[in-house]
Amino acid sequence: MKHFAVILSFLLWGVFPRASAQDALSGFISGLSSHAAVFSYSYVIDDGHTKIAGDGTAEIQGDSYLVKGDGLEVYCDGACRWTVDRQSMEAVVESYDPESPDYTVNPAALLKNFDKLFSVKGCESTSSGYDYVLSPVSGKTDVESMELSLSADGKRLMYAGLKMKNGAVAAFTVPSFCFAPVSDASRFCFDVSALPADYIVTDLR
Repeated sequence: MKHFAVILSFLLWGVFPRASAQDALSGFISGLSSHAAVFSYSYVIDDGHTKIAGDGTAEIQGDSYLVKGDGLEVYCDGACRWTVDRQSMEAVVESYDPESPDYTVNPAALLKNFDKLFSVKGCESTSSGYDYVLSPVSGKTDVESMELSLSADGKRLMYAGLKMKNGAVAAFTVPSFCFAPVSDASRFCFDVSALPADYIVTDLR
């Protein structure tokens, strides 16, 4: 992440309307690398035929995350992922590949990896902060472009949007966001043995 900030400083200075926009983005990246991020979100995904909407909460700490929303709980410690559906009384355990996340449905992966996968192409000043337009650094991703809205001090994410190469659009609105001190990483793991005996547990590892 420090490498990304250096690139911003020396190669992309002219993209920003003024230095504070660069400071806001650099501060946001620094916060992600040194703190846990805790936020709520709502989303709409539109593929041109069907719209899907939902909401939830997320916590990110390093390569680990915890997402709760749409009736699901998703725990990930960076190597393994547990998805728990308490209504259906089912749980799925699988290996997690951080190199191939689904950004359209996983706000944690979207936020955690954006500085590694995207470069800044433009920025606009708004009444509440800054809007950034980013493009993938590699053609291997299915993402065509990404948008981020940050507060002026870089301490709050307000919006994230994705446009996919197939025409689908995913928009995440973030009503609340804060950086929190790093704490015990065990909360990102899930013990399936603690589930009631009538749960169906599928282990795909």
